[in-house]
Amino acid sequence: MDAVVGADYAPKRMTTKSRYAYDDEVCRPVGPFESPLRIMLLIYAILAGVRALVLSYGIFDPRMMMAEEIETGDTSSLIAGIASLAYLGLYLIGMLLFCACAFLVGRFTYRAMRNLYTVRSTTPEISPIGTILWYLVPFANLVMPANAMSQIHHGSIEETGSINVSNLVSWWWGAWLTGNILTNIGSFVLPNAIQAGIGLTVVAILLNAAAALTLRKLLHRIRTAQDSFTIRGLADAFD
Repeated sequence: MDAVVGADYAPKRMTTKSRYAYDDEVCRPVGPFESPLRIMLLIYAILAGVRALVLSYGIFDPRMMMAEEIETGDTSSLIAGIASLAYLGLYLIGMLLFCACAFLVGRFTYRAMRNLYTVRSTTPEISPIGTILWYLVPFANLVMPANAMSQIHHGSIEETGSINVSNLVSWWWGAWLTGNILTNIGSFVLPNAIQAGIGLTVVAILLNAAAALTLRKLLHRIRTAQDSFTIRGLADAFD
C-alpha cells in the first residue's frame, strides 16, 4: 500500500508566500520532463541488463578484460574480443544516456520542489536548486539528494489528500548507493582477482538497473500527484 487516504486530511499550508515560489504563484507541469524520462530510464535499465550479461562472460573467460591476452585466429579469443568491444560500446552508450537522464531528473526535481513551495506546502525544507546542487557536494551527496526526493514525494502525495507511506525513495537510493559502492570495490579488486572483480561489477550494474526502474516508478508517481494540482491550478487559490 502506497498511501493512506483520510477523509478529513488536508495538507498544512504556510501563511505567507515562500521566496522559492513562482512569482505568479502558478505551478508548472513536470510532465515535459517525466514523459521522456519514462522512456530513457527504461532503455537505460535494459542496456544495463545487457551490459551485465555481456560482462558476465568475463567470469568464464577473463581474457575479455585483458586485450593483450587475446590471440588472433583463436575462436575463444575472438569471442572474448567481441564481448570486450560490445561491453565497451554498451558502456559508452549507457554513460551518454545517464548524463541525459541526470539532466532531466535535475529539471524535474527543481520544478517539482518549486511547485510545492508555490502551493505553500510545509513539507519542503530544501531549496529547489538544492535538489540539484546536493549531488555535487562530497559526503552530503550520500544523503541529501534522497532527502530532497523524499520531501518532493511526500509533499506531492499530501497535496492529493493522502498520507504517503511508500518506501520508493529508500529502495531507489539504496540500490543506487549499493551499486556505486560495489562498482568501486570491483575496480579495486579487479587487477588482482579478475573474476571476483567482474562478479562484483555485474551485481553493481544490475543494482543500477534496478535503481533506474525504481526511479522511473517514483517520478511517475510524483508526476501523477502533481498533475492533480498543476492542471487544476491549485496555486490560484492564493492569488
